[in-house]
Amino acid sequence: MSSPGFFARIKLLNPSHSVVKDTDALRIGMLGAANIGPPALIGAAKHLPSIIVVSVAARDPAKAKAYADKNGIPNTHASYDALIADPEIDCIYNPLPNGLHYEWTRKALEAGKHVLLEKPATSNEAQAKDLVAFAQSKNLVLLEAFHFRFHPASIKFRELVQTHVASGHPIQKVKAVMAFPTLFGLDDIRFNYKLAGGINMDAGCYTINSIRYFSGLEVESVEAAKPKIVAENIDGRMEATLRLKGGAEAKLIASLTNPWFSVKTYQEVFPKFTVETDDKIFTFGVFVLPAVYHYISVKDKATGKTEALPKQYGGGFSTYKYQLEAFVKAVKSGNNKDVVNAIPGWVSGEDTIANMKVVDDVYRKAGMILRE
Repeated sequence: MSSPGFFARIKLLNPSHSVVKDTDALRIGMLGAANIGPPALIGAAKHLPSIIVVSVAARDPAKAKAYADKNGIPNTHASYDALIADPEIDCIYNPLPNGLHYEWTRKALEAGKHVLLEKPATSNEAQAKDLVAFAQSKNLVLLEAFHFRFHPASIKFRELVQTHVASGHPIQKVKAVMAFPTLFGLDDIRFNYKLAGGINMDAGCYTINSIRYFSGLEVESVEAAKPKIVAENIDGRMEATLRLKGGAEAKLIASLTNPWFSVKTYQEVFPKFTVETDDKIFTFGVFVLPAVYHYISVKDKATGKTEALPKQYGGGFSTYKYQLEAFVKAVKSGNNKDVVNAIPGWVSGEDTIANMKVVDDVYRKAGMILRE
């Protein structure tokens, strides 16, 4: 059976109707009336009988009410604290600006709530260590939302690479590119140091996570980091070279400030991930949004021939739907480690800490101060 076409897949991001909910469906509340909410949580939840979005809180109650009405959320709370304190809410979704992730996730965990937390999890490694340790001490699910990892295409690509490596072809080079033309002004929260902004905290954390996830290798050191400074302490573009365990070299390019008309912009316009071994080059195009579109290819270095593999759209659902499904499964299991560790693409607490360490190390190598 063929997968839904492009426009059908776009509609599945936020369908007009929801499935009937289970009587014991998890009840999740949103911190902030975020633009990412409709695809990342609200639309994804419409596909799942096991979870329902019951409330949203914003700094402006009127904004929360308008957001709830527009998105079919039945309730609002007057403040973030009130939402977190509600005993009828099981889980919290935190899509607040980066600099607010630690504070409000810590409060949610203290209240006994499981948390789906937008990436990057925190402003720095030290905060990540604290959050993960606290969540583990209370046996609560804390999932950093690297949604791309849960899609069938990402799982297939990782299996493809890892199977080839296991057959005796170690990875030599890795490259992750996630660079876009200028889409936001410098007044955007992505470029606000007080809110833990900077491209390395945005597209950069994606490229770092993809390098670690698809290669299966941890970062041993940051060899070089070249930022483009667009405001005080703020990077609008970051290029870095990493050394992976075993000696492989990894390069990342992350940008939200590419000029609209340039050869470089044209070359980098689609996020792309490549893995090179002694005999093959594996490519995963548009790896961060594989549900919208992607391609996977394998080039034989000896013959120069490239094989395009079948696309992996499955049921046409978004990365967010698969991610939320994984989150629900973990919570429903009582955070059972055997169940959780068997979920394809799962982002463990240790994974979250390791990613934030590399983010910090890239900033250090670039001669920049860490986010606070």
